[in-house]
Amino acid sequence: MYMKSWSSCCCPLAEGGFNIKEILSWNKANLCKWLWRLLHPTDSLWALWHTHYNLQHSQLWTAPISSHHSESWRSILSVRDSLLKLYGNCLAADKILQQCSTSAGHFLVCKMYDCLRPKFPIVRWAKTVWTAQALPKHSFITALAAQTKLATVDNLCKRGMYLVNWCVLCKQAGESHHHLFFKCPFSNSVWRGILGWMSLPGRSSTLRQELLWCALRTKRKHWKACWFGCCLTATVYTIWQERNARIFSGKELSVPTLLHQIKFHVAVKILDSKHSKEVLDHLTLIYA
Repeated sequence: MYMKSWSSCCCPLAEGGFNIKEILSWNKANLCKWLWRLLHPTDSLWALWHTHYNLQHSQLWTAPISSHHSESWRSILSVRDSLLKLYGNCLAADKILQQCSTSAGHFLVCKMYDCLRPKFPIVRWAKTVWTAQALPKHSFITALAAQTKLATVDNLCKRGMYLVNWCVLCKQAGESHHHLFFKCPFSNSVWRGILGWMSLPGRSSTLRQELLWCALRTKRKHWKACWFGCCLTATVYTIWQERNARIFSGKELSVPTLLHQIKFHVAVKILDSKHSKEVLDHLTLIYA
């Protein structure tokens, strides 16, 4: 169970979403294509037929919706009403439709969809989390953790579930995203072990601070940024899996075992990428 709304999932990766198409907005964007054809008829027999038989002497922006109309025609007029409500008047709505078309007379549904979908603030950590070198499941869990949307005990308590707020990893404090990544002594030991493997100084910081540190100091395409992003997402995923295993299965793994798992996942991905030579040379240099 994850604490993220569907609308926030249906937005680009740069806005903290998962690049899922929001089907209602996508359907409206496709209907806008037919609306645009009616407003800018060329040699379309379909547009001429609807103009003659459905509109007759009415204007498209003011034509009433009748129960005698076909379902497709009612849908087109319904999206027209949605545009009028969204942009205020027919001039503004028509301007948006024109902006979503090309000079060659083609309507861009994807551009219209971008105008209709819900918008969210840009997140600075997206390029660090969603790197090609990281496993998708690692990036997915890390993206949720960065937005505090995992089902931690404090989140469950906020939603009315009566649970003992206790961290199963360190058994010293309550469980929250801030504590779990990486203020918890157990998870902090795991992260310090990975930082040592990358030959980076150990530090006591949170997940969001680590994400911002990588976003500010490294370039996306540089192999060190890819390596750091891959290690960070693998660490977050492994800690979350260990937390779930202790709660639901009663199984516990030690810090060295978790470090071995993380290094294995990272090695499989990184050494199979175009940055494999640089990583191997770096590991040879620091561990020679």
